[in-house]
Amino acid sequence: MTDFPSPWGFAGASLVIALSPGASWMYVISTAASQGFAAGRAAILGNATGIIGHTVLATLGLATLVAVSPTLYNIIRWLGGIYLIYLAAEVFRSPVFSPSALKQTQIVPLQRVYFRGVLMNLLNPKVALLMMALLPQFILRDFPVHTQTIVFGVLHALIASTILSFIAFLTSHAANVLYDSPRLQRGFQWFSAAILFFFGTRTALNF
Repeated sequence: MTDFPSPWGFAGASLVIALSPGASWMYVISTAASQGFAAGRAAILGNATGIIGHTVLATLGLATLVAVSPTLYNIIRWLGGIYLIYLAAEVFRSPVFSPSALKQTQIVPLQRVYFRGVLMNLLNPKVALLMMALLPQFILRDFPVHTQTIVFGVLHALIASTILSFIAFLTSHAANVLYDSPRLQRGFQWFSAAILFFFGTRTALNF
């Protein structure tokens, strides 16, 4: 328990976490750069849905099972790592960003971008463990635990989405400026793919 006002304390901790670069950052950045701001928002919504999913799991106590079962944790960790590596390959193979390419990528259903974001977040066991480690520090004894857990999960999703929206906005506008530099665009895509690959291998190998 904490004597610090619970919502404000959790919001501060959540902001620090949201400002820490990770796989969600790189997925949103690479998506916004290659497909535009609309696709970036779809990726952000998918990430937020994944956070809510982890919150529900924490509320139901399933996240505790992940924390106490090394086998289950490793299975989810491997799946998450493999999926991030798959996303890295998709970013690497994506076409160079250009006005014509943007028109083509807008045809791609945003649902696909959204569900990739959901899977990427749900297959990250560290998010589940984070929720289990962070939430109890701000739960107040005088209020229903399940209600507080859901409220804090939604708050974290909103804070993370706000930070990621700002990043997606800057990325999509920077990509527009780079129309005339295919080589620089390709270098940025390779860099994004390399970062996603790094997070994927780090998640799978747990280093």
